[in-house]
Amino acid sequence: MSSLSSIFNIGANALSNAQIGISVTSNNLSNAGVEGYSRQTVQYATGPTVSSGGYTYGSGATVSEITRHFSYTVESQYLTYSSQASMWETITSTLSSIETLFDDSDDEGYDLSTALDAFWTSLDALAANPESEAARTELTGYAETLTTLLNSTSASLEAVQTSLNSQIEQQVDDINDLLDTLAGLNSQLAGDPENATLLDSQATALRELSTYLALSVVYNDDGQATVYTAAGQTLVQGSTTHKLAYEGPQATQSLTSASTFDGQIYFEGESSHEITIEFVTSGTADGSAGAATYKVSLDGGETWLTDDSGNTLLFTASGADDKVTVAGVSIWFGSSTDSGAAASGSLAVGDDFTVMAKSGVYWYQTTSGKVNVTPIDVTDSDSNNRLSGGSLAGLLATRDQYVGSYLETLDALAEELVWQVNYVHSQGAGLTNFSSATSGNSVDDTTAALSDSSLAYADRLTTGTLSISVYDDATGEVSTLSSIAIDPASDSLEDVADALNTTFSGLLTASISNGQLTIAAADGHSFQFAGDTSGLLAALGINTFFSGDDAGNIAVSDAVLNDPNRVNAAVVDASGEVLSGDSTCANNLAALADAKVTLDLASGSTSRTLSKQLAALVSTVGTDVDTSARKYTYYSTLAENADSLQQSISGVNTDEELINLTRYQQAYSIAAQLIQVANSMFETVLSLRD
Repeated sequence: MSSLSSIFNIGANALSNAQIGISVTSNNLSNAGVEGYSRQTVQYATGPTVSSGGYTYGSGATVSEITRHFSYTVESQYLTYSSQASMWETITSTLSSIETLFDDSDDEGYDLSTALDAFWTSLDALAANPESEAARTELTGYAETLTTLLNSTSASLEAVQTSLNSQIEQQVDDINDLLDTLAGLNSQLAGDPENATLLDSQATALRELSTYLALSVVYNDDGQATVYTAAGQTLVQGSTTHKLAYEGPQATQSLTSASTFDGQIYFEGESSHEITIEFVTSGTADGSAGAATYKVSLDGGETWLTDDSGNTLLFTASGADDKVTVAGVSIWFGSSTDSGAAASGSLAVGDDFTVMAKSGVYWYQTTSGKVNVTPIDVTDSDSNNRLSGGSLAGLLATRDQYVGSYLETLDALAEELVWQVNYVHSQGAGLTNFSSATSGNSVDDTTAALSDSSLAYADRLTTGTLSISVYDDATGEVSTLSSIAIDPASDSLEDVADALNTTFSGLLTASISNGQLTIAAADGHSFQFAGDTSGLLAALGINTFFSGDDAGNIAVSDAVLNDPNRVNAAVVDASGEVLSGDSTCANNLAALADAKVTLDLASGSTSRTLSKQLAALVSTVGTDVDTSARKYTYYSTLAENADSLQQSISGVNTDEELINLTRYQQAYSIAAQLIQVANSMFETVLSLRD
């Protein structure tokens, strides 16, 4: 009877095996269209042998396991390629929209390059006919178009950055939600490590996370996944998460054991750069002769700012009264409780400070300990322990590395355009004399040396002379042509006013109100500016063509817009007269089209004409779009290939599953028949006993 019992057991097991196979196959078929589902198959093992009557024979087969078909090696490749593809897709998408701002930005194809060329052409027209009202009106019209395009381009770039900030903040929240999801799945898998549904959910969550971040994943034997950033920061370990945070501008410090510094670094302004400060000499932070000095890096310490000779620039640690400006950010040191008070103690060689004059992303290792993971350069193979892939890195890189760079260049170009044109224009004379002139720019401290003042172009001032020709309105004769000497390193705005009042006593009066200088002629007199080798007029905004100092605020000066006769085409000659038909100033202005100017940028200095500087910027944008698009294509292709390989392993092939279903149905029928045979044999045996 034991053999009959064995046949029953084999048949029952075979029936159960077929049922499990049909169930698994049915599950595969029902999930064939479900993204993230991994195909499962039933694995069988031969049962133990049985000995009876001197013979040894098998006991059938049993289900050994249900296998989830999934390659962790292939998935690791996919996650890597997916994060890179996502990053470059994000960059490409934004840069493609930005490209139109610089090239054929409207239906007529009138872009910045066209506007700048038209401005130079209108200056040529003025030089050819210096007293033409039409030429002056045309010049101011083209200049307004140019400044409007600069303003709108700057505003559009800033709007892009604002939008990117919103997206960054949202993505950080999405990432943290995914980290919670993965931690929750780890908790469930700890008690059920073979649960295929949980493992599929884990793989799906990791794929989604990889679109945001470049990941490194370690799969544990218990089914749990330990998740790291590509740089090695732990994000999920077991049921614990280490989250990201999006935070505003801030500064951090790392002091050596030799440092006795008791204070804080402070800053004002915004920058797309991360400013790294490292002290190279020890001392106080009060700006004195014994103060410590430091070097500055804008790329995380890879390189350090240098002067024109290639020597590392050194800055003196100073207080609020002597701030250092780097990349548009004013930096100083003060006490921990008062930014205006002096810091105590001494700084030591090796003391480090980091100024983030922008919002950034931080990884919280503990509730109180955080690490800045905002990328510096996503094109650098060394990520410096920063985010290096995924759409979050793409958003941050687009905001800082690309859009920030474009804005920096555009601002530098506008700043140089304003200075170059205003310096030449301030030397000239218009068709009508001045009765008074007030500076468009002001200083915060009228007693401070001009070179240390708050004027945007204070660093452009040089030792020189300011000359003015005063006329008798009744006769038209020159009353005086006199000059004052200006030394910006020692002279303040009050000193300039005093010198004017002394030199032109009874003819001109210089006064200061709200930091602005006003020069007024006495009754019955008027004046023209006869030259200024110091650059003070251009810095103050007196007798100038443009106002502003960057792409966002550049404009044609109100004086020129309100009275085209204020466009300076002529100059005052040696006798103090303005000769009719003189085009000296207009010619000098037109010559600026061919003059090389230097733009000092974080990426280095470039010396070209203004038109070529703009063309280089347009070319850079186009190249960046092309490069990012090619990288997106490259990595997306690799990701697709890895996904296809994974699908060949884990994907459900309905044709194969239908074949399997038929096979299991047949096995089920055969098993049932086997049981029937065994039952018939059993009944026969029983009938023999009757």
